[in-house]
Amino acid sequence: MVLAAGLYWAALLTSHQYMQRYTRDQAWLRVSQMSQAVSAQAGTMLSGLNYSLRDLARDYESGDSEAFGRAVASVQEAYPPGTIVQVAVADANGQVVYSSLAASEPPAQSVSILDREHFQAHLKGLTQGTFIGRPVQGRVSGQWGIQLSRALHHRGAFAGVLVVSLSPQYLSRQLQAIFDSPRDVILLLREDGTYLARSQNQDRVLGRQLPAARVALFAPDVTHGTYEALASTDGIQRMYAWSRVSGFPILVSTGLDHEAVFGPLNETIRQSLWRNGIGTLLIFLGGMLTAWLAFQRWREEDQRVQSEERFHLLSEEVPGGLFQYSWDPAGHYALSFANPGFYAMHCIDADTAGTALQDLAQRVHPEDISALRQSIDEAMRSQGDWACKYRVQSADGSVRWLQGHARPQRTEDATVLWHGYILDVTQDEGLRKALHESEERLRLTIGAVRDGLWQWDREQDQVLWDARCYQMLGMPDQALGSFTVAGFMHLLHPLDQPRVQERLRRHLEHGDPFRVEMRIRQADGSWRWIESRGEVTLRDADNKALRMLGMHTDIQERVEQTHMVGALLERGSALVLVASHRRSIVYANARAAECFGLAAGALEPQCSFQQLHPSSDSFHSFASLYERLSLKGTVRTEWALKVKGGHMRWFDMQGALLDPEDPQGNVIWTLFDVDARHQAESALHEVQQRLEAIIEKFPAGILVTDDAGQCIRASNAMLVDLFELPLSAADLVGESLQTLLSYLPPAMATALQPAPQPGAGALSQRTIFALSNGRHIETELLPLRRQERLLGYCWVFHDVTDYKRRETQLEALALTDALTGASNRRAFITRMESELEHLRLGLSHPSALIMLDIDHFKRVNDSFGHGVGDEVLRHLVIAVSKQLRQGDMLGRLGGEEFAVLLTDVDAPTALRRAENLREAVAALAVSVQGQDSPIRFTVSLGVCLMDEGEASVERCLERADAAMYFSKRNGRNRTTCWTPDTPVISDAK
Repeated sequence: MVLAAGLYWAALLTSHQYMQRYTRDQAWLRVSQMSQAVSAQAGTMLSGLNYSLRDLARDYESGDSEAFGRAVASVQEAYPPGTIVQVAVADANGQVVYSSLAASEPPAQSVSILDREHFQAHLKGLTQGTFIGRPVQGRVSGQWGIQLSRALHHRGAFAGVLVVSLSPQYLSRQLQAIFDSPRDVILLLREDGTYLARSQNQDRVLGRQLPAARVALFAPDVTHGTYEALASTDGIQRMYAWSRVSGFPILVSTGLDHEAVFGPLNETIRQSLWRNGIGTLLIFLGGMLTAWLAFQRWREEDQRVQSEERFHLLSEEVPGGLFQYSWDPAGHYALSFANPGFYAMHCIDADTAGTALQDLAQRVHPEDISALRQSIDEAMRSQGDWACKYRVQSADGSVRWLQGHARPQRTEDATVLWHGYILDVTQDEGLRKALHESEERLRLTIGAVRDGLWQWDREQDQVLWDARCYQMLGMPDQALGSFTVAGFMHLLHPLDQPRVQERLRRHLEHGDPFRVEMRIRQADGSWRWIESRGEVTLRDADNKALRMLGMHTDIQERVEQTHMVGALLERGSALVLVASHRRSIVYANARAAECFGLAAGALEPQCSFQQLHPSSDSFHSFASLYERLSLKGTVRTEWALKVKGGHMRWFDMQGALLDPEDPQGNVIWTLFDVDARHQAESALHEVQQRLEAIIEKFPAGILVTDDAGQCIRASNAMLVDLFELPLSAADLVGESLQTLLSYLPPAMATALQPAPQPGAGALSQRTIFALSNGRHIETELLPLRRQERLLGYCWVFHDVTDYKRRETQLEALALTDALTGASNRRAFITRMESELEHLRLGLSHPSALIMLDIDHFKRVNDSFGHGVGDEVLRHLVIAVSKQLRQGDMLGRLGGEEFAVLLTDVDAPTALRRAENLREAVAALAVSVQGQDSPIRFTVSLGVCLMDEGEASVERCLERADAAMYFSKRNGRNRTTCWTPDTPVISDAK
């Protein structure tokens, strides 16, 4: 078997190796053929594009633009839509002068391709004919394109480059259509490894190159080849075949997914190995199992013979009776087997007895024969267990009690066999009768004390209660009958069950006294406290408890009284100590025990009250309280005692004699912890002092009043200094608020008046007041609250004079142009928005906006420098400002562009004042160091009238700007008033 299996596996592995070699050869053949076929297709497409590119170059060089346009259209129509991104022409300087994307009009802005690889190749003469550049994103089209380019010449000189942009996306879609699997790939590459197109994940490789190690495989003198590699783009291991495109520096590389090629084969081989391995293993296991079963069959047969011999020997020595009773489907029954002890128990000679049952029936007591037959008939009908207790009579007239039990077994021929045993229980029955008589006498005795009697037969697991047990629970007599210990536990309260089970276990195993208080469910579902006592009355030879007897006592009333007293002592909030007249502690409730580190309940041995006192003096002083107790019966005091941990706590202590008629009796002390109050009072005093120090040192004026805002509760020296009061801070405390208000400015006094409603403040935010001495005071109201309760008011007065001065300076800097001193753009726009709002509301007369810009200002900067240009701007601002009235505004919007807002003017007046500005500027002469003659310059102005119909500031600026550019376009140094016919800015420019 082993040799045959070895030869089979050698042949199997050889066939697998052949399949792998054949699959690899076929895969390389397929990918090579695919590479060559795609290479031929690519060559055909590139040849056609090369011819088209050459014809386009010739048409463009001829100078016939219409013919060139038709040629471009013809080329685009010759290929599917999307193949060609664009056709473009760049002049000798690299500027794009033609694009098929915008053939009808020149580009909106100049586009240069001087730095592009394909342009540099033709410019430097590195290539003749068509050059294939790497994919780039077009600066006109904004799309990726493969640049096919050709040099243009005019009269023999380089005149530019003609470019046809081929879409990589189009090529990628064409390549995708070749392979069915998305895990296979086709690459279109330049000889330097630059990606031109990829059938899958092209967006990850455009603009990138293959690794140098891969490019080295494409030897210049080799036209095709193969290799395996892991693609860095998608992490797939592939088998690649590459081919050169004839006549072009282009490579085509096709890759087949290695897993797709070998995966199915490897899975087939793997499954074949599994199936053949499992088959071989099953063959070996089958042979071994056959041998093992044969051995087991022999051994079982030998064991069966030995077991039958031992059983016959054992059955003869068993003290009880063993039997087998059979009953077949035809209704025949017989005593198939019985040992000698079976016949001896029934007072029959085993040697003369047969299998018939008549002799047995004659020995059964006449009073029990009927019950025995009924039990047998019931077992046969239900084919279940048989059990029965009955009496037999011997020849001499003596009676013997027997107890039998048997279990059925169904055979293959539907015959039912009962295997059973018979025990002599005559002694047990005698004991049971004696016990019953003893229990009856005990019941009569217990009836006098109203306790209930219970017994537990542990062997039968039966619990019996007498009538008194049921009466305690409000149940009828024998309402539960006989029940098990588990049933009894189910009647107990869930919290009492573990404790009762543990007490019962310890009594049965170790003989500990069994006495337990428990709650048992009554008939109405409520619980009743019962005390159960019991003791084992019968044990076997191994000291195992067989029977237990006990009593139930109703303790409901006593438990309720105990719970009531316990609740008063333990659940109250007070600490309770009971001490003797010698001041020894005899009892502590749970709270007191936890607090002082004592044992809860009655203390054994007792401890002295002295260990709770911090010193002997304290303990001796405490004795005076006992003298007052003996006279008055009660006493109350506050005392510091030592708690657990050794630290001190204050307690409110109330003492009373337990027996008012016994002055030397025990005293019950009720203690309440008032340490927090003592500490709070001390801490409050410290906080008060600390708060007064903080208020005095606070770097601002502080004023605190009561909740009505009428009486001054606190103030500091800073408040007195701020307002130069004739009173000190201490003198103000206790005075009415009106006393202080009489020294303050009227506006501030009004603001500090008491609030009209409780909890509300006269000031809802910070307010700054200016005093007559030049100071600025910031006032802030802080309501003082504790949760919802108003405690008072606190006013904080800050001297913000320096802050206001700096704020004024910063506001001026934020709204002024740093170079010229004119308003900046933000300030000017804000003023215009305000003016338009007044116009819309009818609060002011029409206004006018003038935009002015220095003519040829760039020449000034270029000729004389920016420093002179800045000086020109400053002279312009000075000249214009002199022409403005109060209410007018000059602003610098940016660079050399300024705006003037004229208020309360109509159109003729605005135009005339604009002319005045222009003439004033034209008359300026700016002297320049190092120049013989001063600089003169002019401005162009645009005027826009503003009235209530204007929509926005932006609209007014656009109109004035359009009028100004109209002046510049029409000769400069002039003024134009905007009308609806004025061209818009884009046209004016």
